[in-house]
Amino acid sequence: MKRFAIIAIALLLLVAALAFAQGLDFSGHTGLPAGIDLSGSWYPLAFQDSGLITASGALTEYGGIPLNEAGRLYALAWNPSRIQGRQHQCMGYVPPYTYNQPGNLRFWEERDPFTQRLLAIKNYWQIAEGTRTIWMDDRSHPPAYAQHTWGGFATGKYEGNALTVDTTHLKRGWIRANGLPQSDEATLVEHFIRHGDRITYLSVVKDPVYLDEPFSRTYTLGRSIKEPDAWQYDCDDGEQILGRSEDQVESYFWGKHPFAREFAEKNQIPFLGTLGGPVTMYEELLDKLNDPKGAEAAAIAELKPSTGPAQNSRAPDPTPQDGEIHVLPVQGKVSMLLGDGGNIAVQVGDEGPMVVNSGAGAITDKIIAAIKKLSDNPIQLIVNTGFQPDFTGGNVKLRAAGLDPSVQGSFFSGQFVDAGKGATIIGHQNVQNHLMALKAASEGWPSDTFVQSRRRKFHNGEAIEIFHMPNAVTDADSIVHFRRSDVIVTGDIFNLVIYPHIDVKNGGSIQGELNALNFILDRTVYKHDEEDGTMIIAGHGRVCDEWELSEYRDMLVIIRDRVQELIRGGATLQQVQAGRVTADYDTRYGATSGPWTTPMFVEAVYTSLKNPPAAPALK
Repeated sequence: MKRFAIIAIALLLLVAALAFAQGLDFSGHTGLPAGIDLSGSWYPLAFQDSGLITASGALTEYGGIPLNEAGRLYALAWNPSRIQGRQHQCMGYVPPYTYNQPGNLRFWEERDPFTQRLLAIKNYWQIAEGTRTIWMDDRSHPPAYAQHTWGGFATGKYEGNALTVDTTHLKRGWIRANGLPQSDEATLVEHFIRHGDRITYLSVVKDPVYLDEPFSRTYTLGRSIKEPDAWQYDCDDGEQILGRSEDQVESYFWGKHPFAREFAEKNQIPFLGTLGGPVTMYEELLDKLNDPKGAEAAAIAELKPSTGPAQNSRAPDPTPQDGEIHVLPVQGKVSMLLGDGGNIAVQVGDEGPMVVNSGAGAITDKIIAAIKKLSDNPIQLIVNTGFQPDFTGGNVKLRAAGLDPSVQGSFFSGQFVDAGKGATIIGHQNVQNHLMALKAASEGWPSDTFVQSRRRKFHNGEAIEIFHMPNAVTDADSIVHFRRSDVIVTGDIFNLVIYPHIDVKNGGSIQGELNALNFILDRTVYKHDEEDGTMIIAGHGRVCDEWELSEYRDMLVIIRDRVQELIRGGATLQQVQAGRVTADYDTRYGATSGPWTTPMFVEAVYTSLKNPPAAPALK
């Protein structure tokens, strides 16, 4: 008996030791000191979203999602025909939508080859062929003005038997691909909890632009017994409809969605319950549904913007406001400088730097110091994409700090006393005309001007093209394309912070703005599924690629078409303003105060449509 007791105690000690070695305790909880291993192939096993194969959902199926007004109106305006547009055909996926895609998933670890310390967990998903990195080495998230991607910037940590991941820097994607948007300001917390051959995935999205509350979802992933053969998802955009205009973006006007009730009627669900919002998440919805007439009236009211005040943007300007200049390498030979008004681009090489725009002039000395860290050569060329103070305020100081040896000793020396003694400023003739009219210092005027569509240079080992964009935000705008670096600088034609400042009095127009954006999109090439490839430096805001520019274009097309429809119906400017034609975008780009407000923008669209300028064709 004693021997049996000793053996029993020994067995218990052995089991306890094995349990301890595996990080298990007898309460069923885990305490894995090294975390959990997600490596291997997985696939979506169960779907929370209506039991569908994908997370797309039906049109007007928004129940249980805490949409705010902008999110609901965005979804109600979304027409499935929009995916025929070139930039939408190969759109990538953002998490958490990623983990409900009907394809294979693979996880693997990256470790330091010498210490075997875990550096990152990689995740590849078949649909859209996306690769996501979850950094596990305690690194910080990048600044707000850095590029956003489909996978975002993710950092992880182990918490017991769960991997917890924090993600920022996501592109604008889908909550559901039935028009429910997830904005580029969304942040994400995820928990991957492994139970043998199952992973429970819990996500919580916070989106100040389109959601009134955090939105949580759960999915289940199953482990593949055998490595799947299918991993590719080849996608390339093409012309789906011959003759389709690049600024044709289908949308439904307020209250005119032809299928708004289809999901509710098919499933015998009260219409109000399908339109989303926090009310559809809680039992108070039942109280509303007890009054059928009141519920119907409430649902109809939600199909259009409310009569309340306009909304300000909930997306903070990512430009640092600390009185310093911040430098972000973009691609090739080009970097972006932020911190003094509009964004500045700097190209460096064996020759002197070429600088695109000079900032507002508040801290030009710090701009010069930052450029000196990028190149030992003095600034040789300055290009102005427009005459706005945010882009030309530093011209005088920046020019004086430079030197253009290419014109010293040339025939220019006989015509201009100071030829080559400072950097040469290049700009469209209208930039010079406007600066002269504004009585700006003559030392800051462009001396190398052009009057037609293109000015070209070969500098620092690459071809550079400067294209005039007539009647965009003004009559003086240009874009700059560094062809080998494949970076396009747009000036204020593309502003990721506010609606475009269309200056009608100085030649701007909504159609000219759209022509300019389409001109740029004709020159961009994405590397894979609307990501990377040609990089774009906007006038204000973060660095981005083709996707963000196409989204901006689509927004302006939709707003133009709404205003145009109201004009055809005889609406006055006051009636257009009251119709809140920008309601689904105001939480991202709107402003009710400051130098450029949403009402000013709507007035500019209205005026330029009523009295369009004669704009020359872009070539």
